[in-house]
Amino acid sequence: GAGGRGGQAAGSFNPLPWILGLVGIWLVFNSFKLMDERERGVVLRFGEFNRIMTPGPNFKWPWPVETVTVVDATQVLTLSDQVRVLTKDENIVDIKFNAQYTISDPRLYLFGYRDDIVASGGQQGSETVRQAAESAVREVVGNNTMDAALFERGQLSVVAKDHLQKSLDMYK
Repeated sequence: GAGGRGGQAAGSFNPLPWILGLVGIWLVFNSFKLMDERERGVVLRFGEFNRIMTPGPNFKWPWPVETVTVVDATQVLTLSDQVRVLTKDENIVDIKFNAQYTISDPRLYLFGYRDDIVASGGQQGSETVRQAAESAVREVVGNNTMDAALFERGQLSVVAKDHLQKSLDMYK
């Protein structure tokens, strides 16, 4: 033992400054998020939506307080399906359709519908888009004859696209 002061020896190691330094470094790196031009970050504060992070450097509270879910807002997602439709002249046609879409609102894409994630196997938003696209195709083809469905596909696809966009806007 060293002298009579009852404390630590003159050359002993004190871990407190090292621990505080590591915690400080962790706070700095955990509070900074750099978003790419094609990405948007959905910030949750204590599990509740707080804000959307835009491209560039962003600051947030560290992990226990805020979490960020990154969404690629410029990626073109594709959905393909086939549906049987009864036409206006009472013929049944098999229609194969393809819908391409991008995410305009990351918050609604992630949290818009409660049952959507389970129904689509983990891909948010795709089940809602699939059902709305199927409904648009059924309505447009059902209001036309089989000849129109076979030979006027360009015009019908424009009408179906407009109907689908109106439906998705209504669903938010």
